[in-house]
Amino acid sequence: MECPLVPKFESPSPSILRGMSMQRDPQRAAAELFDQIWQPGLALAVVFCSPGYDRERLAQALRERFGDTPLIGCTTGAEIGPRGYGTDTLTGFSLSSREFSVSVRAIEGLQAHRASDGQALVGDMLGELAAQGASPSRDNTFGFLLIDGSSRQEERVAHSLHVALADIELFGGSAGDGLEMGKHPHVLHGGRFHRDHAVFVLVSTPHPFVVFKTDSFVPTSTRMVITEADPDQRTVREINGEPAAVEYARQVGIDVGQLDITVVARHPVGVMRRGEFYPRTIGWIEDDMSLTFACAIDAGVVLTLAQPTDLLEALRRRLDAIRQHIGTPELLIACDCMCRYHEMVAEGVVRQGGELMAAHGAVGFSTYGEQYNSVHINQALTGVAIGRKRSS
Repeated sequence: MECPLVPKFESPSPSILRGMSMQRDPQRAAAELFDQIWQPGLALAVVFCSPGYDRERLAQALRERFGDTPLIGCTTGAEIGPRGYGTDTLTGFSLSSREFSVSVRAIEGLQAHRASDGQALVGDMLGELAAQGASPSRDNTFGFLLIDGSSRQEERVAHSLHVALADIELFGGSAGDGLEMGKHPHVLHGGRFHRDHAVFVLVSTPHPFVVFKTDSFVPTSTRMVITEADPDQRTVREINGEPAAVEYARQVGIDVGQLDITVVARHPVGVMRRGEFYPRTIGWIEDDMSLTFACAIDAGVVLTLAQPTDLLEALRRRLDAIRQHIGTPELLIACDCMCRYHEMVAEGVVRQGGELMAAHGAVGFSTYGEQYNSVHINQALTGVAIGRKRSS
């Protein structure tokens, strides 16, 4: 699907650059994006790429152009850039060291990650920011996590980092592998694409910013109990004592043969926590009628069926509130659930959604899951909106 032809968002600040290439050749795509986001003295460059690119060729092309500049990124479900939503594209942004202090760390071997690893990692990164002259705090620093969306370790990693950060907020997204929930996402760091890896960034800046999340669902009174599950694989075999897919379809009011990604996007289930609804996306419908989720799940968990509201109106209200707080963002780093993209496709509003995101400087990707502070969630948009630097 081509990107909507919306006006390119022009940044008033040379310290924040963003771009998007629709070139299908990896070399040409990397060159075009580089021309849009490169300037001397970059603190960080971030790219989001379609899984349709030859990863080895793309990684080599990016290495050749960005050299020693800290460069991170991941593969996607879809991409978000100055022309709105798109697929088969390469998009990204860069931050200048003039107004951004950055610390970057790779997290390798996610299956062996421990809480103590997060504590050590964050302590080292905060020390690096301090050595750059920053004084990291909730008011001037945020964390950004990109993680393999097939690792099933998002909860563990996000929680360990959040606890170590104290009151500094973080957000992030799980790397994707196309719009049909492929199982081979990759994270980019060190000039190469990796599996079972994450990359975490701390950014300190005098620019005002807001770390946020938003979704568009209202919980209903319909409840379901998971009666058999494999939590390690995030697989639910039975709901209410029946095959999981069959019972979920019955609760939604359709035949099990009609289940697809669009149905799941429009009829999420989730858990209630202190009166707030947290969606738990169904990622795969297995041949044995079990359901594999994109979030942690276990037997005994009570699932609540939710009802969708107007996605674009909910997003517009959230962005309006952000704009009232910090002004129109110069950059909005967006981790937007792939299910939300499918919902926009079903409603025929991808173009309108892309225009709204582009008008707020959005660059990001459609994810296989989102992180917001200590929680891994689904069917939400998490991100940071960065405003214009205030005068002294």
